[in-house]
Amino acid sequence: MNPPPGEMPAAVAAEWARNRPRGETATPDATAIVLGDPSPHLPRALEDLGRTVTRWHRLPSADQHYTPWPPTGPFGEVWARMPRSSLEAAMLLHAAAARVDDGGRIHLYGANNEGIRSAARHFPGGTDEPRPALIKRRCRVLTAVKTAPPPRPDGLDSWKLEAPVDWGTGARGWTFYPGVFAYGRLDPATALLIEVLPEIPAGSRVLDFGAGTGPIGAAVLERAGPHARVHLLEPDAISLAAAALNVPDATPAPGSDLSAVRGPFDLIVTNPPIHVGGAHSLRTVEALAQGAPAALARGGSLLLVAQRRLPLARILSDSFRDVRPVVDRGQFRVWRATDALRSAMRTTRTAAGPRGSRTRAVNARRGQSSRPRR
Repeated sequence: MNPPPGEMPAAVAAEWARNRPRGETATPDATAIVLGDPSPHLPRALEDLGRTVTRWHRLPSADQHYTPWPPTGPFGEVWARMPRSSLEAAMLLHAAAARVDDGGRIHLYGANNEGIRSAARHFPGGTDEPRPALIKRRCRVLTAVKTAPPPRPDGLDSWKLEAPVDWGTGARGWTFYPGVFAYGRLDPATALLIEVLPEIPAGSRVLDFGAGTGPIGAAVLERAGPHARVHLLEPDAISLAAAALNVPDATPAPGSDLSAVRGPFDLIVTNPPIHVGGAHSLRTVEALAQGAPAALARGGSLLLVAQRRLPLARILSDSFRDVRPVVDRGQFRVWRATDALRSAMRTTRTAAGPRGSRTRAVNARRGQSSRPRR
């Protein structure tokens, strides 16, 4: 049976791992690390070859290290799944090169439509010329041998970008890392939501759902009364590392859905992801709308920004009595939902148990766990 299209690169990489020439499998260190791929195909193939496999992902995924930076190693070989941006690919390959000794192999695999055909340029100095090891099913495996240490020091801070952002209260330095949402800038939808934030009374508890690098949470703290508490819920460990620097007075919460935080909250604010890879998806928004009534305090509200064309009124009205647009500008609209339906609260609490919603928003890129886009 063929794997789903999103898992095809992993299946091709697994085929190469099993069938490569004996000289390319011989290594005194029978360990391997797989970076950025939640699919099981490659780890199973490597384990069949007697490797001890470590797995890492910047996003929550079963049986993997979920941290901002991969485990140190060293490992006998490194396999990296092609990420979605060139700069993220360069960062991942630098991390890969730092995790093998000289003479160790680094493999990068992905689909043609993900940029793998031109990805050889992302390998760092200190590796020999990457070569295509296997081209099949519109996917490629590139392989190279490490010959010297990579040019950048190992660590996430080697990839930090400091850039100014301004949501109307003055420019401030902001930390970004490759692969985060709205890299190097303030997203216009986020800026619109910040512009219409309501007054936030002293002592309020506010959740920034899908916080990214933290601009909405930072703006909430700016205009909130004393002793307000802001929680930053974000699935991407690297984005959350940036948010912790950008908004040190907020509480970071790693996770992809409301089960990762404990309410109740007086306000939930969000510029939610509405794409999974290149595909349009409302799963995260729907799960948030279903779970929000149980996560909100009595009288609490949900403030959400999204593209105007999306059927947010219908989705939110299934859980709230009062759903209304706050502002329209360009292609974006901000919605406020209040007065949660008791039936929605009962449904989410029944599914979750007494502590609140456990509705699971599954974020999948290429048929896998992923960092969704707005």
